[in-house]
Amino acid sequence: MTQFNFLSFFVAVLLAGQVANTLPTTGEHPTQTLPAGTPQVFGLATNWTTPVNSSLGVNRVARPNDGLAVSAVDVETLKYYGRLASVSRCSFSTGKFECSTFCSKYPGTTLIKFFNTPNTNTTGYIARNDANKAVYVAFRGSTNINNWVHDAEFLFTKYSPARGAKVHSGFYKTWQDARNIVYPIVVKEMGRNPDYKLYMLGHSLGGALTVLQALDFYQNAGYDSSKMAVYTFGQPRIGNPAFSDYVDSLDLPIYRTINQNDVVPHMGPEAIGYKHHGTEYWIENSQGDVVECSTDEDSTCANSEVPFTSIPAHLQYWDIKFSTLC
Repeated sequence: MTQFNFLSFFVAVLLAGQVANTLPTTGEHPTQTLPAGTPQVFGLATNWTTPVNSSLGVNRVARPNDGLAVSAVDVETLKYYGRLASVSRCSFSTGKFECSTFCSKYPGTTLIKFFNTPNTNTTGYIARNDANKAVYVAFRGSTNINNWVHDAEFLFTKYSPARGAKVHSGFYKTWQDARNIVYPIVVKEMGRNPDYKLYMLGHSLGGALTVLQALDFYQNAGYDSSKMAVYTFGQPRIGNPAFSDYVDSLDLPIYRTINQNDVVPHMGPEAIGYKHHGTEYWIENSQGDVVECSTDEDSTCANSEVPFTSIPAHLQYWDIKFSTLC
C-alpha cells in the first residue's frame, strides 16, 4: 500500500489531461483565461511555467500585491520550519533523527516516534529538541500529488466544534486516524516538559492535517497561542467560511505559506464553498521574497496567479524539495 492511499476515500472524478473549457472553475475570479488545449483541473493549469510561454499567445498580466514585505529574518524562520516539515518524507530507519537531507541542521533533536497510521497509511514523525524547548510534529503530504490533483473529490463533513462549520471529509477522517497515535504521545511529552512549545508542520495534504491537529490540541488539551505554532506549506483549503472564521477567531499562530503559482492551495474550490483561513505568506517570485498578505483570500497574492498555476511550484519551496523521499 502506498502512502497516497490515505486519500482512498476520495472518488476519482477527473481525468489527467483534461483541457480548457471542460471543467468548473475554482471561483477565484481570474481576469484572464487559459488557452484552449491547456492541461487543467477546476480551471487551473497544472504545469504553467513562469515566465509565461509566449508560444501559447498569452501575455500574463503581473499584478502588484498589497502585502507587507517579510523581513529576511522571518523568511529564514519560515525556511527553518519548512525544512523540518520536509524531513517527514524520510524513513528514519536508524531509529534516530537522521536523514540524508536536512536533519543535520537540527542538532540535539531526538526522534520520539515515526508513525504510519493503520487505516489511512498517513506518515510523519514526532520529535523533541531540549535546547530549543520544542516538540515537533510533522505530517508528510501525498507521494503522488499529480494523481491527487487530478482525482480529488471535495466532499464536506460537519465540524461540530464550530456552529455551521464544515471541513473536507477526507482530511477530517485522516486526522481522526492519526490522532489515535499522535495525540497521546504529544500530550505526554508536553506534560513532561511544561515549558516547551509544540510546533506542528506539514506540506500539501499534510498541512491540512496539521491545522486540524492544532485545533484538536486547542480544544481538548487546552494549548493556546503561547504553547503552539503551526507552519504549513502548499496547504489546500480545508473548510467552508464558517470554519475559516472559527479558525481566525482563535488567534492561533498559523503561518500558511504558498509558493508563487502552486496549484494545490487553490484546491478545495471556492466555487463549491471552500475558503482559506489565516494569514497567507506568499513567496512572490523566484528569488524567494515573501509578503504577508492582508486577507484570508487576498486577490493580490497567490490568488492573483489564477488560472496560471503549476504542480511543479508545489514541489519546491526555496531550496526545500518536497518531492524527495529519503
